[in-house]
Amino acid sequence: MCKLFLTGVLLFCSLLVHADSSVWRVSKGADQLWIGGTVHVLPPAQYPLPAEFDAVYQQADVLVLETDLSKMQDAGNASLIQQYLLYPAGTLLSDKLTTTTRQQLQTLLQKHRLTLPQIEQFKPGMLVTQLTLLELQQQGFSAPGVDQHFLTQAVQQKKTLKYLEAVEFQLQLLGDLGTGREDLFLQHALSDVEQSADLMAKTLRAWREGDLTQVEQLVLAPVKAADLQTYQQMFVARNQAWLPQIQALFGNKEQELVLVGLGHLAGSDGLLTLLQQAGYQVEVFRITPSPDKTTVKAG
Repeated sequence: MCKLFLTGVLLFCSLLVHADSSVWRVSKGADQLWIGGTVHVLPPAQYPLPAEFDAVYQQADVLVLETDLSKMQDAGNASLIQQYLLYPAGTLLSDKLTTTTRQQLQTLLQKHRLTLPQIEQFKPGMLVTQLTLLELQQQGFSAPGVDQHFLTQAVQQKKTLKYLEAVEFQLQLLGDLGTGREDLFLQHALSDVEQSADLMAKTLRAWREGDLTQVEQLVLAPVKAADLQTYQQMFVARNQAWLPQIQALFGNKEQELVLVGLGHLAGSDGLLTLLQQAGYQVEVFRITPSPDKTTVKAG
């Protein structure tokens, strides 16, 4: 009995872990929506996006994103950045670091022609985000991410937009990362920043292939092993908060497309598993070219 049960669980999970697409159909009866796993910054060579994204976007009446990216980029929100992402006057990041971590940080800053005084008021989450973006920009990651790409289209086409989190929540989350344990957080995070371009290249391959096992190994497992608190903050708590919001999208005549970071879909704490456990059917959505026509498969 136990052996049969375990085999069933493995087969059940195998529907998700290597899907050849990063778009999934989630349904209950005749009601459905689409969930796409995204990468937030891309090199231009990644365009055009996989055809599955455009196909479900065209069907969607409503686009659901993690947060309002246009508001996040609004220069008028400087006060929010000051409030959530910077230390108050008189508090310096370097005062919270050991000599070894401070030297590691300075070496990375020099690579980008920055100095310690320029970033002294950055909280660690803000600092790591900025350094990661600089590393990726040096490697040619200069194109909009999947979320921004479809947000731009949705605004132009006047599609309904919904968000899973307020901008203020995301800024507060970023500001909370590593605060109070700056040295431990940066010990791990600075090493990750230096390897970010290589990690992103591997993640892009997994994204194109819909390989959630690889995503879990690349994105989730290292964070979980090195800093369980950050893993809980960034993934577990947010996935659990998003689940009822996604469930609330059912029961109407609209067709929704939900776009979230690919890491939120992988693993036992991921949204696809949570939705399955809640009784929804989850199937990969594929567009398979053939010599005479294009076939569309869900499942």
